[in-house]
Amino acid sequence: MAAARVALHLARRARRPPHQRTRTFIPDATQLLIDFQTTTGLPWYATIPCATFALRSALVPASLIARRHGRRINLAAPHLRKLQQLAAERSKEKPDDKIGTARLLTTGINGILKLHGARPSFLLLPFATTLPSMVYLALGVRGLPEDMIAEGGCLWFPDLSATDVYLPCFCVAAAYANLERQLAAPPGKASIAGAAKNIGQLALIATAPVTFGLPSGFHLFWLSSTAFTALSGEAFRLLDKPPPVPPAPVVAASSKEASPWPRRRKRKKRRSS
Repeated sequence: MAAARVALHLARRARRPPHQRTRTFIPDATQLLIDFQTTTGLPWYATIPCATFALRSALVPASLIARRHGRRINLAAPHLRKLQQLAAERSKEKPDDKIGTARLLTTGINGILKLHGARPSFLLLPFATTLPSMVYLALGVRGLPEDMIAEGGCLWFPDLSATDVYLPCFCVAAAYANLERQLAAPPGKASIAGAAKNIGQLALIATAPVTFGLPSGFHLFWLSSTAFTALSGEAFRLLDKPPPVPPAPVVAASSKEASPWPRRRKRKKRRSS
C-alpha cells in the first residue's frame, strides 16, 4: 500500500512542468524524506522522528566546538575585566585621547582572546547550522502529500495530515520546559541566556494559537526536535563537564613566611680586650 502511494507521488511529480520541478528547495527536502521512508520501510510516524534525530546528530560537532570556545572565553574573562578597568583609568587620566584608549583596548582584547585560543564568532555556530537545517526539514515535512501520510500516524493521531488538539499542547509545553532547563540563569543575576529564555517562552505563548492549525506531522517533527535538544543538553552536562579551575596561588603575608629555608642567626662579634 505504501509503495503504491510512493509510486503515485513520483508519477505526479514526473508529470509536472519543468518550471515547477526546480522552483524552490522545498520539493527536494520532501523528496529526501520520501526516499528515506522508501529505503527504511518505516511508517511515517517513525520516519519523521528518525530523520529529525539523524539531522540533529550530524550537527552535534558544531555544538561541541561552540562549547569549547565558550569555556576559553570564560577563562579569559578575568583578564578582560582587568583590561577594561585599566582602560577606564586611562580614559580618566587622558580624556582627550579616547581613540588611543579604544585602540589599546581593542588590541588588548584581541591579544587575550588569541592567547587563550578563543573565538567569539564560533559561539554562533550552532545557530548558523541548526536553524537553517531545521527550517529546511520542517518545510520538507510540511510539503509531504496528504494522501501519503493520511494513514501514517499512530495512537490517537492516525492521520498525520489532519490537525490534533493534544499534540500542540505537548509541543508548546515541552519547548517551554526545555527553554527553562537549558537557558536557566543564576538567581538574582541578569544574563543573555536568561533574556533569550524569556523571549523564547513569550514567543511560544504568543504563537500557540497558530500552532493548533498545523498538521500532526509537523507537530511530530517539532516534538522530536525538542526531545533531541533536551537529551543532548543532559548528555553534555554529564559527559562534557568543564575542567576544574586550578586554585589561586597563596601569597605569603611576609617575607619570612615566603622563604622556605630557615634563616640563620647572626652571631655577635666579641670585642677583643
